[in-house]
Amino acid sequence: MSLLGSIVRWQAEALKIPPPSDTNLLPAVGGLPGPAFFPEGLGLSESALCQNDRPTIIAIGHNFGCQEYRTEIQVAGREDDKPTWRNLDALLGQAGANPSQCFRTNWFVGLLPGGKQTGRFLRKPDYEYQQACLSLLVKQIQMIKPTAILILGPEVASRASNLIPALAPWRGAERWVDIDQSTIGHSVRDVEVSAASIRTNVVALLHPSFGIANQGRRMKNMHVPRTEAEILRAALE
Repeated sequence: MSLLGSIVRWQAEALKIPPPSDTNLLPAVGGLPGPAFFPEGLGLSESALCQNDRPTIIAIGHNFGCQEYRTEIQVAGREDDKPTWRNLDALLGQAGANPSQCFRTNWFVGLLPGGKQTGRFLRKPDYEYQQACLSLLVKQIQMIKPTAILILGPEVASRASNLIPALAPWRGAERWVDIDQSTIGHSVRDVEVSAASIRTNVVALLHPSFGIANQGRRMKNMHVPRTEAEILRAALE
């Protein structure tokens, strides 16, 4: 099956994942025809979709955001003019990568209610929901076989060891200092994603919605200060 066909199948699967019980979270809607993070969109840039480019990078965000944001972009049918997409494109370019080579997805499926984009998505454990989301993510990694995985934000980094055991030093991280001064630092090379039967490089990045606003602050955490473009470039080599 083609990558596009697989993404369409994953999207159908995502729409069937019910939100965790006893929460006000909303299910995924999907269906955005233009570039947008999976599962609301196909996770690929317009040029990648037109040229059938094979992605070599996966960027994993926390969740797609809130209902009002999803409604706002419905009119255009895409989100590549929004800060998260644009800033990630810019960072990839600074690192010497082609943004069309990046598949963009999310750890959790569903939408926050209302208009607040930030905040804790899953307030208490829900095993079935968490496993359904993780299983879907594993399928994406198995198919794409990325040479690098970009972890966007500490919310994803703190739970990423559920997918990649070598990231255990990031488990429970609440601040960037917990990641940058961990025993593995901000990135690792050639680690196993056992459930997907691949090895890859992994780097933890500020969520692109913040742009470069917190770059300087984050660099102060590092034993050897490096910009995120430098960190990402090394992960892509």
